[in-house]
Amino acid sequence: MNILSVLHCELRKIIRSNVFWIMFLVLGFGPIMMGVGNVLSSNAGGIHWEQYLTGLLDTLAPLGLIGYTFIAAWVFGREFSDRTIKDLLAKPVSRAKIVLSKFLVILAWCLLLSIYMFAVGFAVGAILGVEGGSAAFIWSLFFKFLITSLLYIFVTAPSILLANVTKGYLAPLGLILIIVILSNVLASFGFAPYFPWTIPSVFQSTGSLQLSSIVILAYTGIIGIAGTFAWWRYAEHP
Repeated sequence: MNILSVLHCELRKIIRSNVFWIMFLVLGFGPIMMGVGNVLSSNAGGIHWEQYLTGLLDTLAPLGLIGYTFIAAWVFGREFSDRTIKDLLAKPVSRAKIVLSKFLVILAWCLLLSIYMFAVGFAVGAILGVEGGSAAFIWSLFFKFLITSLLYIFVTAPSILLANVTKGYLAPLGLILIIVILSNVLASFGFAPYFPWTIPSVFQSTGSLQLSSIVILAYTGIIGIAGTFAWWRYAEHP
């Protein structure tokens, strides 16, 4: 089997699962509530697109981290919890192709959710009468949000490795809850540019990153990705 065939199989498994649609339902609820909250908390004079989208996306990006981590852990961990790992390994395809196809599915799914969350948030603002703002400005915020989402997706790699090592997706979910708590504490002390899981939010707020932040982010993602490929290559599987 070539990589396209493996990727097609992975996509079919994901789309046919209830989790795929539940994630759209859950992550669609966030921008609705946050968008309504932003408008209601604005001054009586109304709220403009710049203020609305900036506040909305600053809060949506960390929410995406939790969703992306769950997706990443679930795509790998479900093979163990559903006891389908033996069937997967019995296919005439290399383990590297299996891992690569899963990574590509995670990337596509998470990016689609990012676009979906932005679209829902934008629709809420339009319905509630948010005014002002140029198309160029809105597009610039959209692309910055996409880049932030990519950075968050990249740092989910250690959670993927943990999902494989623990053979499930519960441990990564516990880890991300700890990370969220640590993120808030470290950010309050000014360490956001140096903690991998808060660095994307720094980019969302400022539009740029320090070299040290880029290096930390790169090492975090690479370790998770390389570790996952190595685990599938050398670890004993049932």
